[in-house]
Amino acid sequence: MKNLTHYTRLVFSVCLCSVVTFSNIYWLQPLLPALQRSFDITLLGANLAMSAPLLGMGLGLLVFASISDSIGRRSILLVGMIAGLAVSLLLPVVENYTLFLTLRFIQGALLSVCPAVAIPLLGEELRKSWLPAAVGYYIAANTLGGISSRLIAGTGADLLGSWQATGYVIAAITAILFTIVFFIIPKQRHFSVQKFKLKNSLNTYFTHLQRPQLLLIYIIIGLAFGCFVNLFSYLMSVLEAAPYQLPSSLRSLIFVTFLGGTTSASLAGKFSKKHGQVAGIAMGIFIMIAANMLLSHSNLSVMIIGMIMISFGFFFCHAQASTLVSRSVKKGKGSAQALYSLFYYSGASLGVFFIAPFYEQWGWQGVIASTTTALIICLGLLALYQVKFTTHHKLITPST
Repeated sequence: MKNLTHYTRLVFSVCLCSVVTFSNIYWLQPLLPALQRSFDITLLGANLAMSAPLLGMGLGLLVFASISDSIGRRSILLVGMIAGLAVSLLLPVVENYTLFLTLRFIQGALLSVCPAVAIPLLGEELRKSWLPAAVGYYIAANTLGGISSRLIAGTGADLLGSWQATGYVIAAITAILFTIVFFIIPKQRHFSVQKFKLKNSLNTYFTHLQRPQLLLIYIIIGLAFGCFVNLFSYLMSVLEAAPYQLPSSLRSLIFVTFLGGTTSASLAGKFSKKHGQVAGIAMGIFIMIAANMLLSHSNLSVMIIGMIMISFGFFFCHAQASTLVSRSVKKGKGSAQALYSLFYYSGASLGVFFIAPFYEQWGWQGVIASTTTALIICLGLLALYQVKFTTHHKLITPST
């Protein structure tokens, strides 16, 4: 019973931290048109409100993943989360947009402590037989935080009349959730301090980046996530305008389609056992390209099917790519995954600059054209990986 209590408190705490983290990162996405009007900025400028924290997360992950071995997972998780939540209270009162973006970047960097230490913390404190289920709960909490915050923000903006008031609601809810974490998260039992050596850490990162097979996967996932996140960001402006003219409460319901990704994550494992991770990544990208064809349609019902498909395809691809990276390295798995996350979030952050000129020239069809182009590039890079490295990969990867 004592072990069960420790397990329950730890897993519940980590999952709540995940909900808090991704709620504070993604709540603004359905409100980008309101942000554009409030600060009198361009649509590209409004999209930077999502790009800034995602870039911060990518860079912050490298830092927290490196130093948590010497400081301790639990303590650094609590401190980083408190600091990140403090930024949430400042955002609604900021009137200068440059300062607003700076704070969003800092918030993303601080809240990256959760994805940086969550799985290592679970891995150290739980029995191996308990870990798969715990990680599954954690990943589900990622999705729950992202979807629920978007729904609350979209509905709250309509009811309360401003994105600022909605920001306080999100800050209050997540602060309450984190207060629960603060009081129930158990102390670490199995953490052993390792002296932090910057040179060794940097050498490990550079070693991974010098491996073309890893670099190709990093670039592919960065392009894919950049397409996925920014397509939905631009979609918010499209659905606000004619002929749809949907209020923010209805626009936010679009993010329920992300549940298609929850389904695909479970199917990805079964697919890879039979066909391999490379084929799984290709399948996910093909599904995303097919989804883009549906999203180019003007009928909203057809577009919703496309949204479900693109969520399914991306998370299918993501699950396969993450596993492939883990199985492609013998040493420094943590740093390899940290670099994966850096490219993952950086792709989402920088993707807006790639899509913006297409949108300005051709509108929504330009968004579809640009994301489809990027996904075709992903297939080309994957074909190069297949030709150059599949044989080598089989030599270093245990059979499934």
